[in-house]
Amino acid sequence: MIISGSDQREAQTVLPFVNLKSFKTEGTVTLNDIGKLLIDTVRNDLTPSLGVTEPGAIAYASASAARAVGGRVLSVRVKLNSGIYKNSFTCAVPGTGGMGCALAAALGAVCGDPDKKLMATEGANRADIAEAKQLVSTGAAVAELASVSPEIFIEATVETDNGVAAATVRGRHDRLVSLIVNGRQEDIPCDEPDGAAEEFCVSSVPFSEILRCVERSQELEFTDNAVEMNLALFEDGLRSGSIPLTVSRIPSPKSREEYAERLTCGAIEARVRGAASPAMAITGSGSHGILCTLPIHAAARFDGVDAEREHRALLLSMLVTRYIKELSGLLSTACGCVLAGGTGAALGLVYLYAGDRLEERLTLALDSMAASVTGMICHGGNTGCSLKAAVGVKMAFAAAKMALDGFGAESVHGIIGANADETMRNMSRIARDMLPVENSIIDIMRKKSGNGA
Repeated sequence: MIISGSDQREAQTVLPFVNLKSFKTEGTVTLNDIGKLLIDTVRNDLTPSLGVTEPGAIAYASASAARAVGGRVLSVRVKLNSGIYKNSFTCAVPGTGGMGCALAAALGAVCGDPDKKLMATEGANRADIAEAKQLVSTGAAVAELASVSPEIFIEATVETDNGVAAATVRGRHDRLVSLIVNGRQEDIPCDEPDGAAEEFCVSSVPFSEILRCVERSQELEFTDNAVEMNLALFEDGLRSGSIPLTVSRIPSPKSREEYAERLTCGAIEARVRGAASPAMAITGSGSHGILCTLPIHAAARFDGVDAEREHRALLLSMLVTRYIKELSGLLSTACGCVLAGGTGAALGLVYLYAGDRLEERLTLALDSMAASVTGMICHGGNTGCSLKAAVGVKMAFAAAKMALDGFGAESVHGIIGANADETMRNMSRIARDMLPVENSIIDIMRKKSGNGA
């Protein structure tokens, strides 16, 4: 149930702004319908991801090809779009002590379980890792840049003593779209509900209606799953001593802001350093999932905010994160972790504490985030992600505090829009238009010693 009985009359209001991609309906689209779609979209989007998502996606593709052809792996070649290539270039592959696109591909081919998707290499043993590293060191596992594009694209070709298979992942990190074995196109089992290939767009719903749905939605305890998984990742990093940048900055948190930054940045640092625990990804990114949840949870726990309020704040943060990422692209040149996840966190923090004038205060926080963090670049999945997240957490708290005091960046300036929807679209446009910078980032990375591809 999304709308209570007393709200049924209001729920029959038609939402003229809504542009549904896959939701098929006859006649009126109600607030009740949209609320259910928003909840289902977020719930279905939350996905456990071992390590950084892009190496996980590479491993999933190569595992799919390897299982399809069978036999002992002789070689692995992956072709990648720039976002996948960049994010995996020097990113740790969990459990291996190594990093890079080629190692992720080799490990997926050697021991990956494609049924686990972004967790494909979970359970890899020493022999598996040694075999994968041998493939890389002998040049039998290689990665190539296929295109400079924000669209997710992975083509993994695995040769074994049984033949050759090629698996293609496109559009989403865990969406297998093609599987060819010894020249023959194979059928791909579909494990998605009808219409999932063309998903409902959160960004097609006006922000004011998103907020109304957040206020009325029920059964939001699923948001706890994301928080608990991301907290466990932080604890893993703390126990293993793999979050030195975070501990160096915040050895002992003394405020809600420091507590939030320590949890958030520690979880992200553990993730990019190859921790064995998964993150709960949203829009295909564990760092997005961490940044849009843990600052809100930390603040709620620090101040004793009730669970229902926290759940609604988390849902709002997730929806804002998804809204921005739908428009900016899943793998933009901009740091989506801060742009989308950080902005979601800022609005979630406002929701925790705001009483009256809620939408106005949320818009003020959004405007301040747009004015400050838009334009931060993504230069791959690495320990710098935790440092950029620190900026995101600090600015989220600052934007929330200013908004609660009635202040924010003024809409007359720069890219800030006349309303929340326009501002998020402007932020996303800047992220999309930064694509030419991708060439420069990749050129710098490829010239560095110790090529991680």
